[in-house]
Amino acid sequence: TGRDASGPIRIPVLDRYNDRGTIAMGKVESGTIKPGMKVMLMPTRNICKVDGIWDAEIPLKSAKPGENILVKLNGMGLEDVQKGFVICSKDKPCRAVNKVICQIALMDMPENTKIFTAGFTSIFHAHTSEEECTVTKIFETTNAKRVVNKKAVFASVGMQVICMLELERSVPLETFDEFPFLGRFTLRTEGKTIAIGKVLKLPPKKED
Repeated sequence: TGRDASGPIRIPVLDRYNDRGTIAMGKVESGTIKPGMKVMLMPTRNICKVDGIWDAEIPLKSAKPGENILVKLNGMGLEDVQKGFVICSKDKPCRAVNKVICQIALMDMPENTKIFTAGFTSIFHAHTSEEECTVTKIFETTNAKRVVNKKAVFASVGMQVICMLELERSVPLETFDEFPFLGRFTLRTEGKTIAIGKVLKLPPKKED
């Protein structure tokens, strides 16, 4: 799956502004969006109608993966649409979670912290979203010589790490296997990228 025009709609919101209604800016990553459709905003689960879509100034009848568009969302105020939200198919929204199990490649560390361990905090950047996160558990590490340590409690630069991250607030995400563009992320702190990662697992779905 991934950038599939017939797949569920996924449009991470890059920005929004008011022009006789709330207009969201974003790139279609999956699905085909058309005026008149009802869509769901994640993580708030608000449902709204698409009043129009444009490429710059040009009205479109539909937009497919890879297109950067403006979407007018009927009935949504500016405060209802935030950078990092994802416009989704109403019947097949993405998940919004505050914990993920992920695999990361540790590339760098902040000046005063040389080890990566439970309690380490950084900023989680996925698609258009930025959120504070904390490492809550390390499951295993793999060093440069491909030696796997399943009892690891810390990691250092150059290692691959499977760990759990807890996010300050829910972020709309998918696993990397299902939707790579919503399952890729970087960890940044003190102005530098310290890790690149992919989401392996999301928490079990709560029954609504």
